[in-house]
Amino acid sequence: MTSKYLVRFYFRTLLLGMVITAIVSLVTEYQNVTRYLLEGQFGEFFAGLIWFLGYGLLIATVSQVAFFIYLFLHPLGMGIFRKLWPYVQLLLVMYAAFDLFYVRFYRVGAEAGQVWSYIWIPILVIVSGFIVARWKDRESPGTQLFIPALFYMIFMTSVTLIPFITVEDTSWIYRSVFTLIVCNAFQLLMLPKYIEASEKEKVERGRMTKADINEQKRTEREQEQTAQKNKEKAQGKQRNTMNYKNKTRQKDRQGK
Repeated sequence: MTSKYLVRFYFRTLLLGMVITAIVSLVTEYQNVTRYLLEGQFGEFFAGLIWFLGYGLLIATVSQVAFFIYLFLHPLGMGIFRKLWPYVQLLLVMYAAFDLFYVRFYRVGAEAGQVWSYIWIPILVIVSGFIVARWKDRESPGTQLFIPALFYMIFMTSVTLIPFITVEDTSWIYRSVFTLIVCNAFQLLMLPKYIEASEKEKVERGRMTKADINEQKRTEREQEQTAQKNKEKAQGKQRNTMNYKNKTRQKDRQGK
């Protein structure tokens, strides 16, 4: 990706985090901030709004750091565990789900005497993780991205949430959880589109490097291999169907 699209990707993620945090905070902090707008106390309102925007900037930055760690961690895991890496990711996802439900939110909620006001948060993280992972997998057919996307959306999100879920004030959790989920989903789903736009711009300007050409050839080979595998599977199914029909016909003839 060129620096132009990298900067655009970076700042749009920051802007998204600021907007989501501001919206959630204005809803959850009505008594503390939003009511000042209705009462005409614009100074108090804008002071609170600026604080919310700054906090959203922090959350979006944390999300970006987690995303770049994931981009480093995923190929590292593939190199170490190889074919076992998908299963290792599933184990980590299950651990993160258990950790979210029991170790963190159940204990925090039990101490605060309000378990059910905390337990919806891990449910939201897990459900949104499955939705985004399914979306990512459908956008890239034949690449088997469901498990890596699920790992990022659940495990990495739960790890990122650790500093924000130890407080008893649920308003902090609200503005942190929603912003992290949205920013994580945005980065996971939109990064390939930014890379594609960057590659198109390189081609149009004639700025393709040797590395870019090799990467393009590698991608084309992978697509051809995937298409060939799908074709072989379809042919195998067709042969099995024909063999089954032939066996059935032979049995019918023998029966007669």
